[in-house]
Amino acid sequence: MNDILFVDDDMNILSGLRRRARGQHPEWNISFATSGAEALSLCDQKTFDVVVSDMRMPGMDGAELLHQLQENSPDTARIILSGYSEDEAILRTVGPAQRYLAKPCDDEVLFEAIAQMFKMRTLLLKPDIRSIIGGIDALASPPDTYTRLVNALEDPKAGNDKVTAIVSSDIALTAEILKVTNSAYFALPSKITSISHAVRMIGTDTLKSLAIFVGLFKSFDGPPVVTRRIKTLCERSQQIGVAAALIGEHEKLSKATCQLLPSIGMMSHIGSLILYLYYHERMETVIARVEQENISIVEAERDEFGAAHPEIGAYLLGLWGFPEQVIQAVACHHNPADFAQTEMTELTALYAAQHITREMGGRASAQESEEQSTIDMSYLEQIGKADSVPAWHKIVAAVLESYT
Repeated sequence: MNDILFVDDDMNILSGLRRRARGQHPEWNISFATSGAEALSLCDQKTFDVVVSDMRMPGMDGAELLHQLQENSPDTARIILSGYSEDEAILRTVGPAQRYLAKPCDDEVLFEAIAQMFKMRTLLLKPDIRSIIGGIDALASPPDTYTRLVNALEDPKAGNDKVTAIVSSDIALTAEILKVTNSAYFALPSKITSISHAVRMIGTDTLKSLAIFVGLFKSFDGPPVVTRRIKTLCERSQQIGVAAALIGEHEKLSKATCQLLPSIGMMSHIGSLILYLYYHERMETVIARVEQENISIVEAERDEFGAAHPEIGAYLLGLWGFPEQVIQAVACHHNPADFAQTEMTELTALYAAQHITREMGGRASAQESEEQSTIDMSYLEQIGKADSVPAWHKIVAAVLESYT
């Protein structure tokens, strides 16, 4: 049974939630509390899978409640519902809240968020991933700039000026947005220097992905050699995203999918970023094995941590509310053949982009890379795309050249 606790001081809201949730999801075991104190008392009596709390309540508010739940019941997934629009109120939930939903919130959005939490919690219950993620308090929620951006993007009253102001307050994020906007994907005749223009062009999914990457990177305070590796990882992830989008366009994937692919590409190695940021000494051991023993990074990571960056990244993105399409591609981007497919999808574009980008990193030309490639041709033959590989190599070569 999936155990959920809703917390709100308004009994009318709780009564409505009770009726609608039980009607649509009879499989859920739902409890209710009208205050933070009552919620903590209930949590002392049983473990809830998900707690959904209003922000504004008399006495203990939602942020304080979730802070205490984070300490006392770290395995419980935590969602905050708030009618606040001020940045200060939002930032108070960064840390304890894993999802932030603005009120009024449609039932469909709320129930979908809860269902996704259940999926991700199942993944977290795998002991190795639980050990990795559970040991990092900072991963309870995404970076604060990301949270502020999501709130502004979902607020119908907040226009491009509000989003631009949030981006402009972060110098590192501004630089990365301009870099992506001026990449091969957009193929612009002249360089973009206006952050307002760049924000309008780049798309919300890519914008949010950059905010996560930059926010996590800024939190790192480790050895210079690891800093350089992380910078390389961030740039490579951007290249993969741009290449995946161009491959998607070449293969005539839908416009919506192609617009999402830069975000998927950047997020494909969010798990690697996490491992570098918080376990950099152990990651140096992983890299040494990859270089000395000629094994895959996924194999080396699983030997060292019991889990690898695809599933770690997929878990976090699910927890933070990224679309299922993104989560699935990130989880399977090293082994798409394990995911039953009969046609070209965003997963194929991501797999091809990351595989060819990695292989071309140390080779002089697209032709040389193609001749020595270890890409899974049986998988590509299965979906009827084996003949596209030469064109994909040329696309990746053009993307890499644009970054030099």
